[in-house]
Amino acid sequence: MPNIKKDDEFILDIKRLGINGEGIGFYNKLAVFVKDAIPGEGHNVKVTKVDNKMAFAKSLEIKTKVDYRKTPECPYYNKCGGCNVMHINNDKVLSFKRDLVIESLTRYTKINPRSFEIKNTLSLNELNYRNRSQLSVVEDEGEYKVAMIMEDSNIQIPIDSCLIQNELLNRINNSICALLKKHNISIYSYKKSGVIRYLSIRVNRKNEALVTLVCYENKDLIKLSEDILKIDGVVGVYKSTNKSLKSGASIIGENVQLLCGKEFIIETLGNVKYKIYPDTFFQLNTTATEEMLKIVLKQAKLSFKERVLDAYSGVGAIGLYLAHNAKEVIGIENNKASVIAANENAGLNNISNAKFFQGDAGELLPKMVKDGLVFDVIVVDPPRTGLDERFIDAILESNVKRIIYISCNPSTLAKNLNRLTAKYQVNSMIPLDMLPKTAHVEVVTTLTLKK
Repeated sequence: MPNIKKDDEFILDIKRLGINGEGIGFYNKLAVFVKDAIPGEGHNVKVTKVDNKMAFAKSLEIKTKVDYRKTPECPYYNKCGGCNVMHINNDKVLSFKRDLVIESLTRYTKINPRSFEIKNTLSLNELNYRNRSQLSVVEDEGEYKVAMIMEDSNIQIPIDSCLIQNELLNRINNSICALLKKHNISIYSYKKSGVIRYLSIRVNRKNEALVTLVCYENKDLIKLSEDILKIDGVVGVYKSTNKSLKSGASIIGENVQLLCGKEFIIETLGNVKYKIYPDTFFQLNTTATEEMLKIVLKQAKLSFKERVLDAYSGVGAIGLYLAHNAKEVIGIENNKASVIAANENAGLNNISNAKFFQGDAGELLPKMVKDGLVFDVIVVDPPRTGLDERFIDAILESNVKRIIYISCNPSTLAKNLNRLTAKYQVNSMIPLDMLPKTAHVEVVTTLTLKK
């Protein structure tokens, strides 16, 4: 058992940054996580929680402060829980994110990080990058406002704007809140009553917005939706019902219904168009996503002769982007709605050499190989949990020449690489700052079959 307990106080030197933006120090080899602490600093801390593998503490005083600590730009920082590294200069954050990738390799693999190139973290836009807003609505001093959720709580923090959201999202959120008040539409409370629970808004780079009114109680909202459609930028308004009280449940609920305007908006990445519906999965940072796709295309080294497998393909964002340079693209995705959207997007772009199939990648890849399909490149973009073990088995058996692995979790990436490097060598890793002001880091890793 650890030899520290709750409420113990001591001086802690912060050694590295955690995956949630917290500072990590070590007390008798036990990792201690301290919110808002920065590597290089010394903090007087008080322990708040202890278990066998780690401890958590709060900072009582910064004894030694680093010169790259800064005052956060956002007035809601440390309250809303949306950002967690806004107190660190951005250049240093980019360096820490690269360090996270290296630390994951060191912890979970025997791969030497110096045996290949790990580029500096690529950053494109620090603020106003989010193309989607999903916020609850609350009453604040007689006015309706959207709200963020305070970290590790159910406390809602009313906000006037969010610095990492597209400015159009902020303006539309505030305009809709004013209309809700004007139309005397009640808002949801934890007493399990009220009509409007969340506002979900998607925007594209043409500044077109798709609004979804997420309701707890059912109500005719046609007149409200018609007024919302008059807001500059709004092109379509939907209604959805969400009565779920489960933690982590989706914001957009059931019975998604178009009330007025357009069914979808279109986003363009490169020369490829994608339909965006209320519940379509699409990366939150459009500019960074386009840059990531350019990197994937370059790393794939396509010459119009290759068959590409796009695993965990979603709505086909990656596969369709590569299709113009490949002989054929085959996508595998478990979610039926995403598969339908991917094939629809292929039709939208007149792309005839890309087809998407529903199923488990670990089951379909062996069947495809058994049927005689030979893949030259496999591109994977799995969820945070990483690749399915059966899919890794299938990759190792397929002997595909090149793998492009896009990861949103350096830890699961490293664990998967530990298995893949039985047959493959890592050629390069490129970290991307996909969600600036957060500790999140995306990584594009290229592997090739060992000779």
